[in-house]
Amino acid sequence: MAKKKIEVFLKPSAERQITAIAIYISEKGYPQTAEKFANKLYLFAESLAILPLKYPVCRHPALAARNYRCALFNKTYVFIYKLLKDKLVIYQVVHASRLK
Repeated sequence: MAKKKIEVFLKPSAERQITAIAIYISEKGYPQTAEKFANKLYLFAESLAILPLKYPVCRHPALAARNYRCALFNKTYVFIYKLLKDKLVIYQVVHASRLK
């Protein structure tokens, strides 16, 4: 029995945040690193579809109240997402220090 493919959808805010991260790294003098890192962020986003329930509901009270899940990438960035039927929607990509 074939498993349904879960589609990953990044909200415009998440796209902007990934772009901002890449711009920040590039402005520090590492344009190639910025591009590679942005690609890793996008690959991680796609990988969330493999085991979408692997990551817990966020600990932050406002996010937990809405049943958002938080996936930590590279101990630095948090992907805030929700599984909606056969679609995984990524709402935000934020620095981990902003959720404390």
